[in-house]
Amino acid sequence: MNKIEVLFSSRAINRGGILLFSKRDALDFIEQCKYFEIVILGIDGFFISESLTQPSLEDSIDYSGTLSISGIYEKALEFVNNRDANLYFEIICE
Repeated sequence: MNKIEVLFSSRAINRGGILLFSKRDALDFIEQCKYFEIVILGIDGFFISESLTQPSLEDSIDYSGTLSISGIYEKALEFVNNRDANLYFEIICE
């Protein structure tokens, strides 16, 4: 875990070792990654209930092929902002 994941772990729902964040917490997480210059590799969206964790491919994005981190944080913020409020997000970072 990087320092942002440790900082935000109490705000996450842990499903099978995956930390899932509400939309608001995901946005805060991305802002902290930007502040500490932690590279975001991708974001995966999930619908969750008491007994279900369902990934949403249309609400997921891969930044790992991006050669430059310039603008990646703004793209990630925009991506999450444009998603449904009922989604939870896994943020994959270095």
